[in-house]
Order: sequence, then C-alpha cells, then structure tokens
Amino acid sequence: MWREEAEMKKILFVLTFVFILAFPFVSADSSDYEMTAVYVNGIQAEGSTVQVELGTNAQIQIYVQGTGETTDVRVRAWLGGYEYGDIEETTEVFKVEDGVSYKEFLYLTIPDDLDVSSNEYTLHVEIYDGEDKESQEYTLYLEQERHEVSVEDILLSSTTVAPGDYFGVKVRLENQGYKDEEDVKVTVSIPELGISNRVYVDELLSGDQADASTAYLVIPSDAAGAYEVLVTVAYNNGYSEVTGTSYIRVEGEQVYDENTFVSVSSITGLTVGETSTYKVQVTNLADSAKTFYLTVDGLNAEYSSPITVPAQSSGQFEFTLSPESAGSDSVFVEITTDEGLVTQKLLSVDVAEQSASWVLLVSVLLAVLVGLGVLFYLRKL
Repeated sequence: MWREEAEMKKILFVLTFVFILAFPFVSADSSDYEMTAVYVNGIQAEGSTVQVELGTNAQIQIYVQGTGETTDVRVRAWLGGYEYGDIEETTEVFKVEDGVSYKEFLYLTIPDDLDVSSNEYTLHVEIYDGEDKESQEYTLYLEQERHEVSVEDILLSSTTVAPGDYFGVKVRLENQGYKDEEDVKVTVSIPELGISNRVYVDELLSGDQADASTAYLVIPSDAAGAYEVLVTVAYNNGYSEVTGTSYIRVEGEQVYDENTFVSVSSITGLTVGETSTYKVQVTNLADSAKTFYLTVDGLNAEYSSPITVPAQSSGQFEFTLSPESAGSDSVFVEITTDEGLVTQKLLSVDVAEQSASWVLLVSVLLAVLVGLGVLFYLRKL
C-alpha cells in the first residue's frame, strides 16, 4: 500500500511541475480584483510567445475584473534586463467595482539598442493597490527590424556661419536592422534657403556605425537668422527613410584677407589603398609677414601645420589623401590667416580601383616568399 501511495505522490509532483511550466506565473493576493486577459499588439499573451520588434511601441492591453470590495488600483507593465534601466509604464489610479470589467492600455517603448543575443524577455504585468496585487508573467520574443537605419549624430562644421560661407555637415549612421544596407543616400538641406547636397555610404553592415562624407553647402549671401538643417537618409533600395534635424545661425559678415594668392595642385591619380601627396602654394602680397592656416577635409586627409610667410614671398603646404573606396568624391580645402578667410575650395575628385597589375605583383611576391621559406625549411631538414 505504501508503494502505491509513493507512486501517486510522484505522479502528483510531476503533474504539478508540468502545470507550472505550461502556464504563466500568477500571483493571486487580492480577492477584490483579478486579471482576466492580457494582449500584446493584439495577440493574446497567455499560452503564446509574442514577437515584438526593437524600436517600436508595444501595446499592452489588460483586462481587469472586479470580484469584491470597491478598490483603487493601478496597472503596471514592465520588462527587465535593459542595460540602462527597466522599460515600464503605469496607469493612473482607477476604481474597480465588483462585477464590472475594465480594459486598460499601456505602451512600452522598446529601445533600439536592447541586447537581443537572447531574444526572449519576460513581460511582467501587475494590478495592485495599497496592500495586495495580482501579477502575471509572459514571454516576449524581441528582435531587430529587417531594415532599420538611425541617425546617431549630426556634426556641424560650425553652429554659426557668415553669409557666403561653406558650411559642412557630417552625419553618423547606425544600422540597427539585421540586413546589411548598400548605397545609403544622405541628403543634407536647409529648406528655407533652398540649398541641398547629397553624399553616399556604399555599405553599412548590420550592427555597424559609419560616418558619411561631409556634405558641404554654400550659404547664400543674403541669408540671416536661424535655420533648420534637415538630414534625410534613404536606404533599403529607397523604400525606407529616416530624418534628423539640427540648427545653424547665419550672422555677421565673412572677413576676407585679399592680399594673398593661392594655388592648389590638381588632385588626380587617386587610387584606393594608396596615399597621394599634393601641394598648396600661398603667396603673401602684403607688406608684412603672415601666418597661414590650412584645413583639408575628405578622403582621410592629413595636412601641414601653420606656416609663416615673409612679405612679398611664397610658402608651401602639403597634404595627403588616402581614399578607401572608388568613385566620385569631394575634397574641401580652406586657407585662412589671422586677418580672415583667404579662400575655400570644394574640389570634385575621382578615385580609381586598385590596379590588377599591382594586385598580381603583390601575389607573385608573396608566392616567391612562401616558396623560399619552404625551400629553406627542406634544406634545413
């Protein structure tokens, strides 16, 4: 007889364990209200795992039934596990009366940067008053959107510019989708002034960040005041778009130092993976010495320190360009002195692919080195 009782206890234990696994955890402390159903984005959460995409607002729909004394309650929904705090929202206090059903909506903003190396997260839902609560737990399956590019930062060459100035905008992008993106188009514009320019990011891998080449705009000579800078990013073959904004102020007048002649060497012969050197010659036509400053932007430019040129004499800067991808691009060159701007030039350039002969030569040299190494090893044996 005792054996039969022991077997029965084992069976009851197993059934209890299976029941706990099969149904969500429920804490039933109150006799005045109960949670009758929960839906996530219109899908009943009980008995299923609901998929939710990052960067969206998940709608949590909670049904509450009054089962006893009239009670003031709140409803709360939350997700743990986020690096920067819980993801949660709570309703205002509302009254629950016996025999009456209620429906409450909460919206959880799912962050773009939530770690989904493990996709399953626990959704906690609670109804509570000053003493008791009812709570349930459900499983959500969180994942990245298929195509999702975000504007992480908009870097301005200056927040204040003068009429007639060149104005540079660099945009930092992040691919938060799980698909790689190609030919991402970044358009920078100031709609009020009717000016725009566009640059491209050839490839943006899933999970990566990239800076687009600086897009330069020329501020009209009659502009004055504050203006919105609009960044529009088109990706997913043009089917998806995201925008970002910043602001600049146009004021004052650009001060020019006109007693200087500048000559920039022609930028040709650029090849992917190779560094090319170019020169900028400045001639000081003034009656006293001047210090000149060079700025070059684009194609991983590196440039000389300031130089001081005596009166009626010439000096020379050098800068290098090291392109990483082939195609059309631009290089911005600016010369200034302590007296003001000398010149600004936005130069269009073409970058060629690395020549096949060079790749072949490198391959042959590697093969020769490997062969020599093998021969030396065999002779040693």
